[in-house]
Amino acid sequence: MATAKAAQRSSSKKTRRTWAPVVQLSSVRALKRRELAEQRVHTALDENRAALARLFSSGLIFTQKGARAGRDLLLAHQALLKVVDLFTRLVDPSARDDAALKTRAEEVFDHLDAQLARTAQLTARTGEFLSGRGRD
Repeated sequence: MATAKAAQRSSSKKTRRTWAPVVQLSSVRALKRRELAEQRVHTALDENRAALARLFSSGLIFTQKGARAGRDLLLAHQALLKVVDLFTRLVDPSARDDAALKTRAEEVFDHLDAQLARTAQLTARTGEFLSGRGRD
């Protein structure tokens, strides 16, 4: 009987549990999405900047096609810089409750793939122009 009581006591003892913090997966997903998009935008900016530098250093910027390619690259670069600025504002703690900023960010995320594809296309076209395949 003593062993039955001891077994009953050991099973009725409360185990100590440590509580883990609750993590909202939606906020973690949004953070990861923003970080990935930031990396992609910075990569596109670097490639765009390199294409512009090659266009200037070759002197082809002074041709009609070179000026057009440079203008298109600069417009794409400007649009990507606006996206970087938006990402910077999203990180700011005072912007956490800004609904307009969040709406703008969702619009940017919706169009980001197309914008990055367009920038990559312009950079590739500039590369072809610089290599001589696109010159008249």
